[in-house]
Amino acid sequence: MENKKFDIIVADPAWKYDGKTGVSKKVDEHYQVQHATTWNSLPVADIAADDSLLFMWCSGPVLKQAIELMGEWGWTYKQIAFIWDKERIIPSSYVNTQTEMVIVGKRGKIPQPRGCRKQRQMLQEPRGKHSAKPEVVQDRIDLMFPTQNKLELFARRHREGWTCEGNELDGLDIFDWVDKWSKDEIVDNDNHYQRVHREQESVEESLDNNKGM
Repeated sequence: MENKKFDIIVADPAWKYDGKTGVSKKVDEHYQVQHATTWNSLPVADIAADDSLLFMWCSGPVLKQAIELMGEWGWTYKQIAFIWDKERIIPSSYVNTQTEMVIVGKRGKIPQPRGCRKQRQMLQEPRGKHSAKPEVVQDRIDLMFPTQNKLELFARRHREGWTCEGNELDGLDIFDWVDKWSKDEIVDNDNHYQRVHREQESVEESLDNNKGM
């Protein structure tokens, strides 16, 4: 069966920071980081619909890289879609920072039909586990585009209603995954979230039964 093309894509690349950005050098200890040029040849457009949006996480020091990478992938930068106030100050060379952002680019036209058009740009949530992003961003995207096929690249967890791909989820190199998806060589994992939770519930139920014996 032919795999679907994605109307909405969220990407959260692990950026490589150069120079005195004020960003913690410990970032490499948490996940493998890469220069934007590493991802330039990732053929994301091969698995995207002609009319699609790309939402990309970045921070101030790599904003220029993010916009350039978006262009390399085939999307035209439009604006900053979301700004996350992490409620925690991070020292920097110029001003103390406390935000990350999600930029959005368009390929073709905005996917239809549209949902809610009144989502706010700003959100405030305390910073959690390193590299973890607030779910409210994708909650808002779901409201904006409730019926579209959605993909999260560089994902670190599964999300209901989304296809999620990341090395931490299945061990696949992301270049291999995109290539295999475009060639219909892997099965759509749309229901992985529900399947994982059913398996967890089954294990928990089994443990509870054993305790009662």
